[in-house]
Amino acid sequence: MTKKQIENRYNKLLNDIESMSIYDGRGTVDRYECKKCGATIHTTYAEKGVTPFTIGCRMCGSYMQHTRTFDKATVPPSVKVLNWYRPSLEATLKMSEGEIEHILNGGLILEVPK
Repeated sequence: MTKKQIENRYNKLLNDIESMSIYDGRGTVDRYECKKCGATIHTTYAEKGVTPFTIGCRMCGSYMQHTRTFDKATVPPSVKVLNWYRPSLEATLKMSEGEIEHILNGGLILEVPK
């Protein structure tokens, strides 16, 4: 796919995303748990988009599975919540072909914890 094709699809996605018939997780917090090491993380949607059911565990390298969804208002401020976000066009252009396709199909990526 050429840079221009990616740019056109990315801009179309931005124009269409709010009217698309996909799950809108804004206002929720999801818990992911690792069955191997017991690590947990909590995530939320910074933007409307799609996210995976499983993600790599940053503690042990195994997989974390989405196990529960909470209303954002019920999650205490002490719980660290990471954002799923849509990268900029410039950042998207630097990604692998598979990652670009994920983004152009409405996919979000998880921020790196600070």
